[in-house]
Amino acid sequence: MRYIQQCSLIISVLLSCSFSLQAAWFTGSGSAELIPGNMDKSRDKAISNALLTVVHQAGTSVETRQVVESGLLTVDEIVVRSNGEIHDMRLLSEKVIAGIIHVTIEADLYPFSSCPQEKYAKPIFVGPFHLESRQHAQLGGIYESDEAISQRLYYQLKRQSSKIDPRYVMAQQIAFTRDSHYNNELQILDIAPQIASKYNVQYVLFGTIEDMSDFYETTNYLLIKNTVHKRHFQMNVFLVDAINNTTIFQKNYAATSEWPYKMTHRFDVKGAEFWQTDYGKIIDENINKVVKDIQKSLYCKPTMATIISQYNDQVIMNIGHNNDVEKGDKFQLIRSQYQPQGTIFIPDDILLTVVSVQANRAILKTIDPTDMNNIQIRDMLTPVDEYTLQRLAEKYETQQSTDKGEW
Repeated sequence: MRYIQQCSLIISVLLSCSFSLQAAWFTGSGSAELIPGNMDKSRDKAISNALLTVVHQAGTSVETRQVVESGLLTVDEIVVRSNGEIHDMRLLSEKVIAGIIHVTIEADLYPFSSCPQEKYAKPIFVGPFHLESRQHAQLGGIYESDEAISQRLYYQLKRQSSKIDPRYVMAQQIAFTRDSHYNNELQILDIAPQIASKYNVQYVLFGTIEDMSDFYETTNYLLIKNTVHKRHFQMNVFLVDAINNTTIFQKNYAATSEWPYKMTHRFDVKGAEFWQTDYGKIIDENINKVVKDIQKSLYCKPTMATIISQYNDQVIMNIGHNNDVEKGDKFQLIRSQYQPQGTIFIPDDILLTVVSVQANRAILKTIDPTDMNNIQIRDMLTPVDEYTLQRLAEKYETQQSTDKGEW
């Protein structure tokens, strides 16, 4: 994954409906001239070329350009306009022949060709990660690891995904009854709508840190015993759609690493030293896995914005420039109906156009001014598809012709 990050792979995936994602592995080869004394840069260039081969195999369009910073050539930036995303990569082979480095890679591509385009970034609230056992945190004095993990997850979401808009991170703990994972999920679903309303988000993320215990592992090799002090890390993560009141995914992440420190050694989890340890690195690796799983889970989910205010025959919704909303974008009104089995959402034939955009807000106006009488605060809006846009445009045109005839 280090090589993918160094190659600055940017993949534009514009999605809006749910479907099952099927990963596909593609193999590609690339080569580059060996730079004397700089094997890493030579390898990165070869891998960059191999990635181009991979994305071409997947049916994507690619362009490359040089990135220059402070007058110095740094790396090739690969811009991939694709119906998918490369999620993982393996370096299968590497060899140097006559001053040329040759590599073969295998990349994991999630194709999204059947997912209609949607450009909007999903607003998400990153909630606290509850430390299940403070006794586990006693080793190393890492009592604030829950807050640190929430913060690092929040910033990784900001850095790694242009299609997710982390609005807020909460470090303060929320009191839950600790009976079972199932009970945790029910309690999260109960409070998610309140959080979504307060922080103007659609998705809510919570987690529990379930295991940070240590143990000793003894191995025998040629009658020689070797005992290593190790430590577990395990967390359970919930991603909830607060509007539809459903769990998008619930997943457990676990890893183990060595803990070669004295029992009295103390770490500051908000400092760099802890995160440079093997144990800190496996936590970061799992945070990155969570980010990827969130991206994958939300790619084809439809954006649902909320009307939060009305004034002067206009409405304000809770997504804006940070979510890639632009002036002229069109949205359709969605009404909610409360049923015994849960809330259902029904599209209404009311079309609104964005007339002004702010960071996390946008102002919209109805095509037909009389439609404002049928809109209420907390109604929902969703991006309009081409078919619906054409149908509603014809409806408004027919209605205007009828009104003129009656007049």
